[in-house]
Amino acid sequence: MSDSRAIALRVLRRVARDAAFANLALDAELSAAGGVEPRDAALATELAYGVLRRQQLLDRALRPVVKQSLEKLEPVVLELLRLGAYQLLCTRIPPHAAVGETVATAKRSGMERAAPLVNAVLRRLSREGAPPLPPRSEAPLETLEVEGSLPPWLARRLLAILGPEAAFDFAAAIDRPAAPTLRINRSRIDRDGLVARLEAEAPGASLAPGRFASDALRLEGAGSLSRLPSYREGLFSQQDEAAQLVSELAAPPPGARVLDACAAPGGKSCHLAELGAAQVVSLDKNERKARRIGEEAARLGLSVIEPMAADAGAPLPPGAKGPFDLVLVDAPCSGLGTLQRHPEIRYRRSPEDVERMVAGQARILDNVAKELRVGGTLVYAVCSLLPEEGREQVESFLARHPGQYAPAPLEPSPAWSPDGWTLETWPHLHEMDGFFAARMIRQG
Repeated sequence: MSDSRAIALRVLRRVARDAAFANLALDAELSAAGGVEPRDAALATELAYGVLRRQQLLDRALRPVVKQSLEKLEPVVLELLRLGAYQLLCTRIPPHAAVGETVATAKRSGMERAAPLVNAVLRRLSREGAPPLPPRSEAPLETLEVEGSLPPWLARRLLAILGPEAAFDFAAAIDRPAAPTLRINRSRIDRDGLVARLEAEAPGASLAPGRFASDALRLEGAGSLSRLPSYREGLFSQQDEAAQLVSELAAPPPGARVLDACAAPGGKSCHLAELGAAQVVSLDKNERKARRIGEEAARLGLSVIEPMAADAGAPLPPGAKGPFDLVLVDAPCSGLGTLQRHPEIRYRRSPEDVERMVAGQARILDNVAKELRVGGTLVYAVCSLLPEEGREQVESFLARHPGQYAPAPLEPSPAWSPDGWTLETWPHLHEMDGFFAARMIRQG
């Protein structure tokens, strides 16, 4: 009997109980299960991510068919009910299988006592279905909260930023799995060479160029990319295309000395080295994460990266002092631009979190910008959809330092930039993570 549902349940428990990221929890559970067939791994992935992406919709459907408040249920029982409800409402799994297998999962997971409740609730939901949503035009906020599985504060912000039509397009986009995207390690192989390797290593997979980024490839149907020999040989990295565009916006000159102020997990540091930087000082205040940057650089054969455990918002150690030709601040942020690949983030963020992060971003910017040489390039980036973390943060920085920093447009202006000096991507418009980035020059 397949353990796909038990794996999905354990992933959901780790996300809820341990605040784990879903992708890391899933990788760990699949690895621990050992020898999981690709079909079963795919089902476990769909179930775990599906429940996280549609939690609000599932809870709304469960409330009328559960006698007690959902909040009073034992957490693992609620996750079982969500798992079953997702199969009933959002997949083509036959209802008898969705109910029966979820009940069996409860028993296999040591929750025999909850099996009668799970069985009764899911059978009733199978008969009655989910309550209909009001028309979008009549209750856009309520409907967006459910369709996008968004907390009310975030649904309100998206309606204000995007307007109803685009906000619902965004909700639909984050409900779809993100396309697996990789970055060619141009220091070791060219595009044609990597394409040939991937076609041989993953026959039947779908391979296509990225939409904008020069070194991006989209590879679907290949399973775990880290299992491929070309990955182990350091011929590519896994990185969303929007994140790759941040490094293209930075455009380090050949031989540049670079400070990556908030570098973990190291993707942009490595990309900047691949683009020709001669030295990349990569900071992260977590020592374990700093070591991980070094491990990734070693896998890719990049000897110019110097990981360092240091807080970019505090006085910098001697090795991280300027002058630098390029300073990148990929600042800690809400991460709301990554909801398509990290659906759990929406349940962990609050307006107070954003306010705290905005203050921290400003502190880091002010602290590291002075390490840039006159005439050097400063790039600020966040994987956020909120203007206070993006464009407004940059405007405030420029206002705090009049005459010292100014926009630095690339020439010619890239097709993906509205003005040559900023980047703004959205999942529903560009089929990639939501990012904001800005490129500035130090004038004095």
